[in-house]
Amino acid sequence: MLENTERRAEDRRVKRTKKALRDCLFRLLEEKSADEITVKELTALADINRSTFYFYYKDIDDMLIRIQDEIYAVFERDVIETAGELTGASDFIRYLTRFLLFCKEHEKICKFVVGNDPKNNLAKRLRTSLLRCIPDTTQLFPAEDPRRYLTDYAIAGFWQLIVQWMYDGMRIPPREMAAFLTNIYFYGSRHILQQGWNEQVL
Repeated sequence: MLENTERRAEDRRVKRTKKALRDCLFRLLEEKSADEITVKELTALADINRSTFYFYYKDIDDMLIRIQDEIYAVFERDVIETAGELTGASDFIRYLTRFLLFCKEHEKICKFVVGNDPKNNLAKRLRTSLLRCIPDTTQLFPAEDPRRYLTDYAIAGFWQLIVQWMYDGMRIPPREMAAFLTNIYFYGSRHILQQGWNEQVL
């Protein structure tokens, strides 16, 4: 019993320490790029010993990667694992609504990850996850058929729209944005331009 209590207390200390470092990293990133941030100034701002930082991370880049890993693990648990196969528009809307709600609920860290992901690692992982749920046209059509790129086109467009939506302040409600993206996926932007936008297009 005592051992469990001590372990829980230790876990809480670790979480507090990592949160302090992460919050201070966010503050510094508002003023400068990640390459300009040193472990010394980060730990000074967080009032944490440098040895403690190095116990958890190799350097700032390692910390950035770990943060991406953490947010992706939560995303996979809360969004991807509950998605199932997306066979129709209603399934797609439900999935995208969860996706966008996740972005809204974790706005600060999602913007941070997107803004500090120069190699598009997160985007690549999200693409792989999404391909579990939707048809992959690269597998459906031969190399000489341009239709094989339809899935790449859709995912790249979705990603860019979602990123822009985040940086615009997420003013459009997640459910409405999910319906809009679903319309684009199933019917294309030309259809929306011709028909006008409303959620009844589906």
